[in-house]
Amino acid sequence: MAPDSLLVMFIALAAGSLVKGISGLGLPLVAIPVMAGFMEVDRAVAIMIIPGFLMNCYLLWAYREHAVNFASLPLIIVVGVSGVVFGSWVLSRAPEIYMLSFMTLWLGGYLGSLLIKTVLKPPDFIIKHAPAIVVGFAGIVQGSVGTAGPVLAPYVHSLKLRQPQFVFVISVLFQIFAITQFCSFIWLGMLDFDRAYQSLFACIPIAIFLPFAVWLSSFVSHKAFNSIVIIMLICIEARLLWRLLS
Repeated sequence: MAPDSLLVMFIALAAGSLVKGISGLGLPLVAIPVMAGFMEVDRAVAIMIIPGFLMNCYLLWAYREHAVNFASLPLIIVVGVSGVVFGSWVLSRAPEIYMLSFMTLWLGGYLGSLLIKTVLKPPDFIIKHAPAIVVGFAGIVQGSVGTAGPVLAPYVHSLKLRQPQFVFVISVLFQIFAITQFCSFIWLGMLDFDRAYQSLFACIPIAIFLPFAVWLSSFVSHKAFNSIVIIMLICIEARLLWRLLS
């Protein structure tokens, strides 16, 4: 890999790590599109697997005192893993535009509800099984598009958690997907020694900037954190629209 490409990748990973450490999301959405500009998309996704796994481990440890109880964790794991596997199958058959369109509408609808300050009450069945439904669909999106942030973030944000609880919850969900992707890529031969080496290199900027971001988050108020997440969701929506229309 050329030195200028390595520099761009380093900067993208550093910027994404700062956002990830404070809000719990954002690194793949920042880093993968940048890296995909000078390498194959599947290589960019593969490079993010090891850093993503280790990063979620660190965040879960850093925010362990703010752990949130998952009443239906076994069910969430099953539907999450099944979703990633099914999403990978969908990726090989369905055009990406369908998943991008649904993600754009999903996130746009949530941002619209925030704008008009209206909360639509879904049927009781949906409310009762909302975690499993959201995680299952997010797994499908993760497997077919490569990032479940646009699906998971609006749901977790709607729970009105404070910053530490938000980061812990979303890191648990991301880790379920990360472990599944890690195993799947090894099984499919998409994470060879060359990609594993580059993936380990990608851990360097994350190891530098992620702890700093976690430390910095202790000075962020709940109101400021809420604003950061909403701004991040708006940026994600803009990115989705750009990909959809380009």
